[in-house]
Amino acid sequence: MPRHPDTVITPNRLLVQARQRLTSPQRPGQHLSRAELADAINTALDHLYPGRNLTAHYVDHRWVGKLERGEHRWPSRERRTALRHVLAATTDAELGLYSPRRTESRAIPDRRQVTAAWFGKLPGDLTQLPGPWTSERGLQAPTRIESPHVEALQRSIALFEEWDHQHGGGLARAAMAGQLEWACLVARQASATETVRRTWLATAARLADLAGWACFDSGDAPATTQRYLVMAMQLATEAEDVQQRAHTATTLGRHLTYVGQVSDALDVIGLVHSDWRGIPPLGRAAVRIVEARAYAKSHDSQACIRAVAQCDEEFAASGLDGAEDPVWGYYADAGQILGDAGHALFDIAMATHDRQQMAMTISRLQSAYSYHPMGAARSRALTMIRIACLQVRNGNFASGLNSVRAGLTDARGVHSSRLRDDLRVLDSVLANSDPEPSLAGELAAARAHVAECVRQV
Repeated sequence: MPRHPDTVITPNRLLVQARQRLTSPQRPGQHLSRAELADAINTALDHLYPGRNLTAHYVDHRWVGKLERGEHRWPSRERRTALRHVLAATTDAELGLYSPRRTESRAIPDRRQVTAAWFGKLPGDLTQLPGPWTSERGLQAPTRIESPHVEALQRSIALFEEWDHQHGGGLARAAMAGQLEWACLVARQASATETVRRTWLATAARLADLAGWACFDSGDAPATTQRYLVMAMQLATEAEDVQQRAHTATTLGRHLTYVGQVSDALDVIGLVHSDWRGIPPLGRAAVRIVEARAYAKSHDSQACIRAVAQCDEEFAASGLDGAEDPVWGYYADAGQILGDAGHALFDIAMATHDRQQMAMTISRLQSAYSYHPMGAARSRALTMIRIACLQVRNGNFASGLNSVRAGLTDARGVHSSRLRDDLRVLDSVLANSDPEPSLAGELAAARAHVAECVRQV
């Protein structure tokens, strides 16, 4: 009888590659050894969990070997946290870690469900929403909706988007979920002209897209995020809104890439290409960004750089009226394009240690930061924290520490799991740096401030 796939032992190549991207502190020019990785994990355990006796969680080279051979795929939470810290990973999936007994928590959406939503054939009642914030009581819906109802819903969404850009998704997603529950109820129960009905459905789709994004940004369960985004696709298809449907696909592609499901992300983006002729240049630029980030996550640097170049070409062809686009207008900002594509290049630069690539990526991200408005606190913080990572990794410690301070200032008041993940990567980069003695005190202070910020975001 064939063995269940989760019981087959296969080498964990992602973990091996992550270890070999680091250099040995004792043997210049050579990869970090298993024993050195074990020592770094034990040091990280003490740093990440001060005041706790974690002797039982300490590891050695034999434990690392078992992990790399695939004999063990799901260490304790503390060990996984320390491993991500040392190897500068944001998710367990990046290191090939998963629990065979917890497959429901893995971020693999039902492709049939995504495809059904894309074609507007999702079964079930859309008023049954995920998440702990939806109401179990009956909501009152108007018997008929007119244009003023649509305009009021659009104003609510504009406010939610402003909150998200400035404070992150953590504080607003519950309000979004409640508004979306009511919008879906209205869509199913209230009468309207065909024009108003379609506009209402398209607006509700945008709200569901935003709610899914907020859950993603907050670090909620992948299933919750994906359910909102699949709903958004369904609503957009019912509204015959090709642009909103494509936009939602880019949101889902970003999320899947972030949690390590690159092939699924590219499959979702493949659906958008079926409507490619109808997508404006600005929308195509956004799609290329998602492709670039997926390729970067899979360490395909050539494909990533090619997608970034295609993104820049589409943006250049978008014209001056792009900001007026109701769906893609957010990407009319040069800072957004420079920053989003720059984050894909960041992954490549961090993985390859190519100094020229690092310098080019730093320059692009600095340009993006100069365009980010003060109100876009999360974008400013994410961009500056990544600039700091690259500067420190490239040996420019003075500039890197200045960027750390600027990024932490921008991060105040932002509640974002993605930002928290980036701060942890920054702390790992700082921990593995070797600055000149005169900067040792500043480095220690910077790490303390980063740790404090991680607790707050």
